[in-house]
Amino acid sequence: MEARVVATDVGFSEGPVWTQDGRLLITSISHGAVYEIGADGTRVLAQTGGGPNGMTEGRDGALYVAQNGGIFGTRGTSATAAEPGIQVVEGTAVRYLARGLGAPNDCCFGPDGRLYFTDPRGWARPEEIQPGRVYAVALDGAPELLAEGPSFTNGIAFGTDAPALYVSETFGRRVLVYPVHDGRLGEPREFCRIDPGMPDGMCFDEEGRLYVASTVAEQVQVFDRDGVCVERLSCGDNSMATNCCFGGPDGRTLFVTDARNERVLGFDLGVRGLPLFPFR
Repeated sequence: MEARVVATDVGFSEGPVWTQDGRLLITSISHGAVYEIGADGTRVLAQTGGGPNGMTEGRDGALYVAQNGGIFGTRGTSATAAEPGIQVVEGTAVRYLARGLGAPNDCCFGPDGRLYFTDPRGWARPEEIQPGRVYAVALDGAPELLAEGPSFTNGIAFGTDAPALYVSETFGRRVLVYPVHDGRLGEPREFCRIDPGMPDGMCFDEEGRLYVASTVAEQVQVFDRDGVCVERLSCGDNSMATNCCFGGPDGRTLFVTDARNERVLGFDLGVRGLPLFPFR
């Protein structure tokens, strides 16, 4: 299946979100901004500074951004500094929900109403990496550390089998799944392995298939409920798929951020995306 180009010149793109009011938004790590992508072009929605990474939408329409602080150095950094943490974007205003973190990477809401997020604690060579972390934070509370250990925690998502939580272990080249009980995470098991490439952001369709942006493999890999790779969506030569989400008027378009080429791609598929919490 061939992808179509949805937007260009958006910097090191990440964090795609299809909003409840029908807009496609992304983050740009290198530009320190949130972009809105429309039929008439692309515009800056908000300036976050630093390095805005994964992003999701709350019930009130606010955007929740995993702010890595700009430490990843992906093809330049924003001219405006920003502390690592979880940012909340309301209109053009930006505030912090959580501070004092290493380098948050991606986030999603859970069935309990909390925001779950990964923190790989900075970019490093594999031999220098710190144990990655998974947190949850209530919108009126402080972050709670739920898990520690995976080698560079990255993408995060709840599937059709919620409350199971899926987390990309980038340097481990696999996706882990954690059971969730009473707000706590149990011991993870390996759900699937990424070969070739390394896992980054991910999302589910309504039939329970998992779509994993596979970075240097230049593709999105699709896995069935048993963790078997059933399809590979090519993002083109010299591409780097960093994250993905479903959207479009009928919910059947998979939007993929291709960070290396500073663009967003669209795959028109025959299945709808799984609605995200808190809208499920």
